[in-house]
Amino acid sequence: MQRLEDWPTRLAEFIEARRERAFSWGNSDCCLFVCDAIEAMTGTDPGARWRGLYSSEKGARRVLCDNGGVDGIAALVLGQAMPPALAGRGDVVLIDTPHGQALALCLGGLIAAQGQAGIEFMEMKQAKAAWKV
Repeated sequence: MQRLEDWPTRLAEFIEARRERAFSWGNSDCCLFVCDAIEAMTGTDPGARWRGLYSSEKGARRVLCDNGGVDGIAALVLGQAMPPALAGRGDVVLIDTPHGQALALCLGGLIAAQGQAGIEFMEMKQAKAAWKV
């Protein structure tokens, strides 16, 4: 995958459009949030293989188990992880949440993550690993 020339604009528009979109298993969860962002930046949907496979937490856990967890999904899509200090705007990061690990987006000094009521922002220092998009 290669980012499109206008990826910064596409990423900004994606974040704005998703700002208040509520969490939904199989539609707007952490993995598909990241896959949707990657599609916005590259024109390629890395989440196509998982879309329609689950619509509940139980179904999501099955997909995660079959693919090595959220970090396994990131590795399948983006390859080997790197230290979070090397992440740049638009890259994928791994964070810990009260519900377990989740994928999110690096926006520079901030992370954008899918929350229950929309995008939640946190400091980049909370990232545990990263993947280059």
